[in-house]
Amino acid sequence: MSNHTSAPCAAVELLEQARAAVIDRHGKYGPPVEHFSRTVGMVNAAFAGILTRPLTPSDWALIMLIDKVARHMGTARTTDTPIDLAGYAACLAECEAAEGSPPPAVVMGPPQ
Repeated sequence: MSNHTSAPCAAVELLEQARAAVIDRHGKYGPPVEHFSRTVGMVNAAFAGILTRPLTPSDWALIMLIDKVARHMGTARTTDTPIDLAGYAACLAECEAAEGSPPPAVVMGPPQ
């Protein structure tokens, strides 16, 4: 017999908040692949002489994940960071699906 209560755990609540944020942002900014495409278009133009290849919307989703972690590790730490991370992870999945690029396989084991 389980001693778990029927109340949602913190992880489920976080994911529900992230879901609500993703739905809200979709309405405000459009699908992430469209919004991130505009953003990387501007970044690619600004850094054309530096980049070895143009950034993709999936690249931008990864950059946003990295930026959230960097903020969380600094003085701009906020309680909504885990929600934002879940939301950006969802954006990454949506962008990769739209780009037709499956996520790389994760191989667990000792470093090579």
